[in-house]
Amino acid sequence: MPIVIDRNGAPLMPCTERKARALLRKGRATLVSRSPYTVMLTDREAPDPRAAGAHLALDREIREEFSRLKSLHRKLGLYPGTGAAPAAGRDWAPPGGGGIPDGEGGGREDYARASRWQDQVILAGIDRGAYVLDLGCGRGELLARLTEELGVLAQGVEVDPDAAMTAMEAGVPVLNIDLSLVLGDFGDLSFDYVILESTLQTLQRPSEVLSEMLRVGRRGVVSFPNFGHWRVRLDLASRGRMPVTPGLPYGWHDTPNIHLFTLDDMLDFCRASGVKVVSAWGLCDGEIRAVGPLDNLVTEEAILFLEKGSADSAPPSA
Repeated sequence: MPIVIDRNGAPLMPCTERKARALLRKGRATLVSRSPYTVMLTDREAPDPRAAGAHLALDREIREEFSRLKSLHRKLGLYPGTGAAPAAGRDWAPPGGGGIPDGEGGGREDYARASRWQDQVILAGIDRGAYVLDLGCGRGELLARLTEELGVLAQGVEVDPDAAMTAMEAGVPVLNIDLSLVLGDFGDLSFDYVILESTLQTLQRPSEVLSEMLRVGRRGVVSFPNFGHWRVRLDLASRGRMPVTPGLPYGWHDTPNIHLFTLDDMLDFCRASGVKVVSAWGLCDGEIRAVGPLDNLVTEEAILFLEKGSADSAPPSA
């Protein structure tokens, strides 16, 4: 895998050979060495750690770097357990005081998806200046918004090298690795929040990842499509085929989802595993609202804020 450096020689995230050739072809990089294969980005400088407040270096000493940063955050009062007053929580209400307005053309539900409704809930539910880990961060859009709007100290994990490079180019620190391989490198309560957005159903061992999330983070944030939604049930009953809906748009042969489950399945899992559901929100007929105990039928997608807690972890009533 080619090594990438900025024009001052600072190391950046490695990329694929295809990506390196494309950068060279477009004039955005120059070839520094063939062995090891190293390219230098001519239009990029790594951010100054002092100006950024905290910079997560992407090198082989991941454990040491995070330990150093944790000590720094404690000194600055930005880490839980330091004696500093926690950031004040913020009450969140759906846009427009209730539902999502009718949009042009696509309607309310298309509007909700286009605006990444889960991101709205996450932005409203995370404390300012928190330390955030985003597992499966994609191109880093959410972490970029959290950094800009809330001043969080962010770290992403993304297995797709092209998506990870795009996030890095936007200034978002990302580890290009499978999330199941990197969680063990983080110490207990290394983060305030660990986010797993629309990814849980694609994992080989979802229960292990959830357990690790709540070890690494003070609070976990998990979103997922609800296989118990009435459209899914109707599609399966009427066609006798694996359901295809706006929230589950894939065929059985090309879907990334390998562990489909319902909202009630997730709540049952939390109760059995001693996981506390702090709050639960859902997309219901194009409207973002708190999830109640009888909403398995009408919630198309859900997002849960989780903590280690008692076995009685049912969400608050709507």
